[in-house]
Amino acid sequence: MYQLMKVKADVRQASDKVSALIGQRDLLRKQKEEARNRLEAAQQELNNYDLVQILLQKTSEYARQQAKKQIEDIVTSALSVVFSKDYRFIVNIEVKANQPVAEYWLESEGVTTQLKPPDYDRGGGVADVVSLALKLAVGELSGVRGPLFLDEAAKHVSQEYVQNVAFFLKEFGQKFNRQMVLVTHSSVLAEIGDTSIGIRQANGKSIVETI
Repeated sequence: MYQLMKVKADVRQASDKVSALIGQRDLLRKQKEEARNRLEAAQQELNNYDLVQILLQKTSEYARQQAKKQIEDIVTSALSVVFSKDYRFIVNIEVKANQPVAEYWLESEGVTTQLKPPDYDRGGGVADVVSLALKLAVGELSGVRGPLFLDEAAKHVSQEYVQNVAFFLKEFGQKFNRQMVLVTHSSVLAEIGDTSIGIRQANGKSIVETI
């Protein structure tokens, strides 16, 4: 009887250890996935900042100043609409090694600080909104026509501000007569579309439906 009880206790102990190890494994997998998502988001932000640098390098001094003003206006507008605060986005252009290099600054409540990508230290997803607005600005300044495709726009923005992002995108599209195609998991962003299409899976098949 004693031996049987001891065996059962050992089995329970081994089972608990296995469960703990499985829990640790699942936690590590989750942390790995979160790290991968942060890396992808940071890379996307860097790409958007690089697009601005390329645009500025390919333009004349006069065109550069015009582009600077429009970029500042679009990003400032986005930040002000989304966060309902007195933000001002500033682009400083310096010539280094015979190439114009842009630095980004953010002014809020009388304080001006440099914004370096990726910058996740600001609450609510400020850097994400800056990145989104830069992409829209480059789309207009580059002269590329046709629709803009945005994949998971502003997905790091706090939920309380997502409705404002939707409003800004709607207003931007109307102001610049620009069609935008959003790929998103956000029902709030999906609702702003003139046409919204949902894709879900059922029994291993993808079902497309108007929502």
